[in-house]
Amino acid sequence: MKYLRLAGQAKYASTMRWNKEGEAMEAVERIRKWLEEHEYDGVLLNRRDNYAWVSKGAKSNVVSNSENGVAYYAITRDGIDLLADSSDLHRMDMEQNPLGAAPVLLPWHVSVEEQIRDYIGGRRFASDTGTAGTANIQEELVKLRLRLTEEEVGRYETAGRLCADIVEGVCMDARPGMTENDVADLLRCRCIRHGVSPDCVLAGADERILSYRHPVPTGKKIEDCLMVVLGGEIYGLNTSLTRMVYFAPVPAEIKERYEKTQHIFACMQTMMQDGMSYKEYFEYVKALYAEAGYDGEWKMHHQGGPTGYACREFIPVPGDERIIHEGQAYAWNPTILGTKCEETTYLGSDGIKILSRSSDWPRRTIDTPHGMIEVAEILER
Repeated sequence: MKYLRLAGQAKYASTMRWNKEGEAMEAVERIRKWLEEHEYDGVLLNRRDNYAWVSKGAKSNVVSNSENGVAYYAITRDGIDLLADSSDLHRMDMEQNPLGAAPVLLPWHVSVEEQIRDYIGGRRFASDTGTAGTANIQEELVKLRLRLTEEEVGRYETAGRLCADIVEGVCMDARPGMTENDVADLLRCRCIRHGVSPDCVLAGADERILSYRHPVPTGKKIEDCLMVVLGGEIYGLNTSLTRMVYFAPVPAEIKERYEKTQHIFACMQTMMQDGMSYKEYFEYVKALYAEAGYDGEWKMHHQGGPTGYACREFIPVPGDERIIHEGQAYAWNPTILGTKCEETTYLGSDGIKILSRSSDWPRRTIDTPHGMIEVAEILER
């Protein structure tokens, strides 16, 4: 079966490129350098995260809960094609193709893998899914996309403020008597209204916060306290944050735990250094919990990790030899039962920048051995 290249299709208006073609080509050039170094002729990108990365935010999905999209970017050393079937090729080419790739039709009634094999021919291709017998290089692609450009950081700041505004607005509007589901629905609706995909929505009240690290919302009515968690995506970039609200005086034990969690969180941010291994970093994290009087508490929930085009690009564990680098985003989330601190941050040459923050939420400045940083407080209503 011969694949079909569509010639002469009108491209979408230049305004829909939002002046990103030059920036997007930086990601393409990173890929092309990798292809040359590893002697590949091309790579197929079908995952939503990679499609968003190389296009700086274009969307390739129709089904919201699938990690793969409806189109492939085929990037070679000297060209780019856009592969999709008749249901989506024209729309993707007109609206979600800032790279200006040449459209290639894959008839829906013929095996996609068969057509991709035919498209590749005798060339040596890799992919992010292993389709058609290609080498799956997803881990390599994650390494390539971790370092953010200046434009990506700017978009991340916008995304982070938006997600913080949404979460904090929901927390301020929540009331005792509402259910966790009510809060979660409000959060989802506000995200969707502002173009944010609410990929992870947690809302826990009262004893459920003290029982579960991931309080998936239920019909439980709020009495005294509420924890709201969002993992939201916009522009392809993922923002994670947690906020806590008390409608009654904060119990002394929770206040103490939260202050210790704040300190751990503050140190986790300020002690990051370019070139530090996650192995070394994690030993510091374990020591922080022990110093707080909660030795081993880190085992009860992952501590977060680098973020960007995935909620977590990977989750470091003790002994992890990978390296912390400047120019990357991070979402650390230390937790002591009943409390959690979580933000999305960026490690630049001048230190840590909190991306997921607004000007309205109470914060406390914490002085650590590595520097000072503001950390979100519990909102008392």
